[in-house]
Amino acid sequence: MAGGNDEDGSDTAREATSDEVLRLFKRVLQTAIDFDKELAARHALALTDLGCLGFLESSKAPVSGKMIAEHVALSTGATTALLDRLERAGLVERRPNPADRRGIVIALVEENARPILDEHRHMRDRLSATIASLTTTEAETVAKFLRTLLERFDG
Repeated sequence: MAGGNDEDGSDTAREATSDEVLRLFKRVLQTAIDFDKELAARHALALTDLGCLGFLESSKAPVSGKMIAEHVALSTGATTALLDRLERAGLVERRPNPADRRGIVIALVEENARPILDEHRHMRDRLSATIASLTTTEAETVAKFLRTLLERFDG
């Protein structure tokens, strides 16, 4: 169809659908942000603290302070403060780096961090189940939308 009309030929229908996508996208983002804020507050954490714990949980290799700083987008000084907070809370510990005697790595204190990470995993599991319920075509369409959105924000 010419002029960017939808399959049914209606610009009005496309605008209504676009408005709904925008409204739903904003609601999903706000729901995710609210969930993380509430989880962090329940455990007296900042959002960056929660991001750090998730990063440590998902990392396969030893994690340096610099890697955490890059992941949570903080300066090295702010990352040191973050790690100090988490260490005082008993959620992480600094350990000697087995590959470099001069360095340290940051490790989760599993028994203390597990309850927080399990609560966060519950939300990720729901997200994974929702994604798994999509057909391949639907998942490809969602992925294309998200890639395009990121390209436009990054570019």
